[in-house]
Amino acid sequence: MAYFLVVNNLFTFHQSHMENDIKERFDKMEKALGSKQKDIWDKLPIFTGLLIPITIAVLGWYFTNEHNKSQLEIQKLNNENQFQVALVNSNVGQSELIKDFMQHLTSKDTAARNIAIEAILYAAPTPGKKIVEVLSRSNDKQTRAFAIDALSSKRLDLIENLFSDQKQVRLVAANEIISNWASDNQMLVELLNRTEKCLGNDGSSANCNDGVYNAFALLPSFSKQLLVSQKQRIAALSNGVPASNQKTRKLAEDVLQKI
Repeated sequence: MAYFLVVNNLFTFHQSHMENDIKERFDKMEKALGSKQKDIWDKLPIFTGLLIPITIAVLGWYFTNEHNKSQLEIQKLNNENQFQVALVNSNVGQSELIKDFMQHLTSKDTAARNIAIEAILYAAPTPGKKIVEVLSRSNDKQTRAFAIDALSSKRLDLIENLFSDQKQVRLVAANEIISNWASDNQMLVELLNRTEKCLGNDGSSANCNDGVYNAFALLPSFSKQLLVSQKQRIAALSNGVPASNQKTRKLAEDVLQKI
């Protein structure tokens, strides 16, 4: 009996000791967690203080960026509208000029008719070219011959302007060639002739580098059928572009790949 009492007392003491040990551990854990929670709440205002200006900066950048995009879209739309208005006004003006020239174009006075043919090609490029092309098939030999010569002169003038040293002159010429002459085989031939002269170190051009580049830039605007008919010549011109002029050489290679 005494033995069991001793064992029971030892067990009770050991159990009590374990409970105290566990309680101490729980107390330490609670203190540690409490300290960590306190640290988090203490540091939260600091993070919040940093986060607010960053958020404001990001939102400010976003809205400014969106505003700038909107302004650019509005400006682009305005420019397109202005271009359309200018185009309409130009067409109206050209129509008025045609009315003024028609009497002279059908005149029996050779001098007046010839002057009108030359003038309408330059004053009203788009409808003027079509009218002169009709006259170039006229039954009247004199009218037909003069109209053919006028078209030939216009081609050469446009090409020389394309090789001008003045950027604006080159741009105007390029736009007119694309708009009115892209289906004209003779224009393509003359364009290649002028490019060949430049690549052959002909000094008659004020700015061969820009001219040759513009020539290759315009080639894709011509029909594929016309380009294929001149493929060998275009390839030869492409090979003639100086290696130092990488931009033009790359453009020429792109043209060849398309045909």
